[in-house]
Amino acid sequence: MVKLTTLLMATVAIVAVSAQGISQEPVSVAISDLENFHISDDLENAGLVEAEAQEVDDIEEPIDIRPFGAHVSLAKRAPAPPKKTATLTKEQKQILDTHNKFRAAHGAAPLTWNSKAATFGNNWIQACQFKHSGGPFGENLAAGYKDYKSAITAWYDEEKQYNYNNPGFSGATGHFTQVVWKGTKSVGCAKKFCPGSNWTIYICNYKSGGNIVGDNGAYFRKNVLPKRK
Repeated sequence: MVKLTTLLMATVAIVAVSAQGISQEPVSVAISDLENFHISDDLENAGLVEAEAQEVDDIEEPIDIRPFGAHVSLAKRAPAPPKKTATLTKEQKQILDTHNKFRAAHGAAPLTWNSKAATFGNNWIQACQFKHSGGPFGENLAAGYKDYKSAITAWYDEEKQYNYNNPGFSGATGHFTQVVWKGTKSVGCAKKFCPGSNWTIYICNYKSGGNIVGDNGAYFRKNVLPKRK
């Protein structure tokens, strides 16, 4: 019986550092601005307020217009219906459970399933090339394992070699640090059996990606926490 060789590969993200500090991506913030009322000059002088209501969907309560200084109640929007949660397959649940068990041991929040990341990874490995995509996600690769659980466990087992006193990226521990990276919120994985090499390639793509280097290991100190006792 021929024993298959197992391979692992992890990505690293680089943050530019200048004399002014670390270059970071801006955060987009959406702001809703409600301007439902207009004060008429004539009515203001008379001590009254005229309401000029804009269109509001699903009004539950009417706008109550009273003399200036009295209570004015604004129309309320009906609560949005809860978002439907996609049903996970047994394999997808195994991927999340395995990741989240290891993450919990290092004080990192559980990951959710990212279908876009899974589709991206699946498209990439169709060519059966064992190399990184260079895509927009953090990325772990493995080949020659029997299932996701054993591949993810192999990634995590690199923890034994990680030096918390000298935090940073290393090819020997890069899979582990991505698995437990505190700032990562979701993951999507895919696999492909490749007859030419007679092994299965496993790929997991993470958002936001981990293994951010720069600032003398500050990112690793913040996102790769020691194992809880």
